[in-house]
Amino acid sequence: MFHQKFFVLVLMGFCAAAQGQNAANPFELLHRLPKEVLAANGISLPPANPFDVVPHRAPVATESLAENKTETFKPFSVLPRGGGLSGSIMAVLLLTAFAFLTFSVASNRNAVGKAWAGFLHDNGFSVAQREASGFVGTTPYYLLYVNFLFNAGIFVFLVTRVFQKEDFNNIWFLLICLGGAVVAFLSKHLMLGIVRALFPLDAEVRKYNFLIIIFNCVLGLFLVPFNLFIAFSAETGGQQLLLVSWMLGLVAIFYAYRSLRASAIGLKFLSQSPFHFLLYFCTVEIAPILLLVKLALMQTA
Repeated sequence: MFHQKFFVLVLMGFCAAAQGQNAANPFELLHRLPKEVLAANGISLPPANPFDVVPHRAPVATESLAENKTETFKPFSVLPRGGGLSGSIMAVLLLTAFAFLTFSVASNRNAVGKAWAGFLHDNGFSVAQREASGFVGTTPYYLLYVNFLFNAGIFVFLVTRVFQKEDFNNIWFLLICLGGAVVAFLSKHLMLGIVRALFPLDAEVRKYNFLIIIFNCVLGLFLVPFNLFIAFSAETGGQQLLLVSWMLGLVAIFYAYRSLRASAIGLKFLSQSPFHFLLYFCTVEIAPILLLVKLALMQTA
């Protein structure tokens, strides 16, 4: 009796397995059969072998990247475009800058001579730094520094107008240039203040900070007449381009000379801690310049 029941159960199991087996034979080469035969017999192809070598086809999402259809990012594209800035507004602005320079020089004429002496040699710089103490001693240099920031923003605007014509000749772009000059140079002093608070470099940082102020004060004296000449010189004949080239070369010489003078301040740190010195030099001194050059190249590309 037991053998009969066991035989019946085994038979039912074989029958169930035979009914449930409806899968294709994995050893059959179905991909070689015509599609009409496969459709007539209701046979579907098994999944493709992941190890098969097939021709590469770029995904749909990356077709534009593969074909290089993306446009190059241009930083100036987000700035306000358009012309229309009248010459009278520029004349009033330059006259205001000249009047502020006159007031800055008249407030303390000796400060201009001391700044020039500090620009020329280290002895004059030491005398100017020693006497620039308190509100009375530092105010003339701060006035000259404000004159530099104001004229630096105007200079950037005029240089852009020379190369881009009427693309950015509007009051909003002029305000952006003025604000950008203030933010760029004040952030440098803020970075030096952070370095002064974190490391025992009080005397060296104060000396370098004052060196930046002295050089920018002297450079601001040259920017005032050059801005006047660039703004009102004739566009024909290449006069504006010549003046801009002269002024850009002068600015490059100024900052190269300032870097040479500043290297004397930080030369001893190069031997004591070369890693931290090079880290600061690459991050604070070189990286901003390379960033500006990269943005300019992206704009002209």
